[in-house]
Amino acid sequence: MSIKVLYEVSNLGYGYSDKKSRAGIFRVIESILDEIITNPELDIYFTSLCDFRSSLLTQQYFVEEKNNLSPKNLNYWHSPLISWTQYIKVLKNIHDNKSKNLPNRLKRKIQATFLQIIEFLSDFDDLQDDFDIYHSFFHALPPREKTGNITRLITIYDMIPLLQPDSFDNTISQYFPKIINSIDRDRDWVICISESTKNDFCKIAKMPSERVFVTPLAASNSFHVQTDMDKIQSVRKKYSIPTGKYILALSTLEPRKNTAHLIKCFYQMIEEEKINDVYLVLVGSQGWLYENIFYTADSKPNLRDRVIFTGYLPENELSSIYSGASFFVYPSLYEGFGLPPLEAMQCGTPVIASNNSSLPEVVGDAGILIEPKSEDQLCQAMLHLLTNSTERENFSKKGLERSQLFSWSQCASDTINIYKKILDYK
Repeated sequence: MSIKVLYEVSNLGYGYSDKKSRAGIFRVIESILDEIITNPELDIYFTSLCDFRSSLLTQQYFVEEKNNLSPKNLNYWHSPLISWTQYIKVLKNIHDNKSKNLPNRLKRKIQATFLQIIEFLSDFDDLQDDFDIYHSFFHALPPREKTGNITRLITIYDMIPLLQPDSFDNTISQYFPKIINSIDRDRDWVICISESTKNDFCKIAKMPSERVFVTPLAASNSFHVQTDMDKIQSVRKKYSIPTGKYILALSTLEPRKNTAHLIKCFYQMIEEEKINDVYLVLVGSQGWLYENIFYTADSKPNLRDRVIFTGYLPENELSSIYSGASFFVYPSLYEGFGLPPLEAMQCGTPVIASNNSSLPEVVGDAGILIEPKSEDQLCQAMLHLLTNSTERENFSKKGLERSQLFSWSQCASDTINIYKKILDYK
C-alpha cells in the first residue's frame, strides 16, 4: 500500500515568479520531487499553505513547467470553497493586462483586493486523516488542530537566522522563529541537510536527536566537466571575462558569504605578488546589504577592472563558468550545507572553502579548508593553487571523486526510508 504524502511546496511558486530566485531551497525541492514523483511507493499531493499568492504561483508552476506529469502526479490539495480555475483565470487576465488601457497602478490595486478576498475565503480546512504524512519543505507546520493525527515532518536547512540574526533582514529573522515554534518536540519529525545543521537545531530547539534525521543534498546532474572550449569561451564573452586565468566565487552577494573579504584578499595577493593576468569573477544576485561588496571592489584604482560581477547566471551556463575557472573560492561565514562547492567539485574545479559549519562535511579532504576570516590563510591558499598546476590537477581529481558520494537519487531514497520509519513508529 502506497504512502499518501502531502507536500508543502510554496517555494516553487516563489521560484516560478522570479527566475533569479531559483537557487537554494527551490532547487532542493525541485530536485527531490523529480526523483520521487513517479515512485510507486508514494501517493503524492501538493499544497501551498503559506499565502494565497504563493498558492496561485505554485499551481502555475506545475501547470506550465511540469506539464509532462500525469494527472495522478498533479494532485493539488486546497479548500473546496473556491474553483481554482476561476481565480487563476481572473488573476492571469489581470496580470497579462488584457485590457490595454488599464493603468499598472490600478491593475495592482485590483489584484491586491482580489487576493485579499480569496485569501479570506480559502483558509484551509482541517486535513484530519486524509494523508499519512504532511511534509513541509520550509514553511511553518499548520496548527495541530488542523492536521489531526497526520504524521508531520519538516525540512530544516540551517539555523543561521537564530545563530546570526544580523545576517538577514527583519522579514526572515522574524518569520524563522515561527517555523521552529510550529514544531512539536514530542510528536513531529525533522529532516536536516547536514550533521552540522542537526546539531545546531537539536541544541537550539531542544529537540530529541532521535526525532531528527540527516539527508545530505546533491548537485544537479547538469553540473559536469565542460570540455567544449567553445561553450566556455561563449560564456566568458557573454559576461565580459577577459583572456587569462580567473578565480571564481558564486553566491548571493550578502555579508554572510564574506565576499568583501575575498575581494580584499584577492587584491592583497595580486599586489604583493605582482600578478597582472588573473581576474576574480563573482557570480550571484544582489542580496541583503550588498553595497559594501561593490564599495570594496571600487576602493582601489588597480582593483575594479580585475573584479567582474556577472549577476545571476542560469543553470545551463554554470558548468562552463565553473570549468573555465582555475579554482573556486567559498569563504562563507556559515552554511547549512553548501551546494556551490559541491557543484564546483562535480565540474572538476579545485575548491577552497571555509572550515566551519557544514562545509567540511561537503568538501572533506578534496579541497583546501581555511579559516574564513584569516587573510593569510586565504591568500596563501589562492596563491598555492594559482601557481601550482599539479596541485590543481590533484584537487580536481579528488573533488570529482568526492562529488560522486552525493546524489539526489540517494537523497530521495533516504527521504522515503524516513517516511517508512516514522510511520512504523506510530
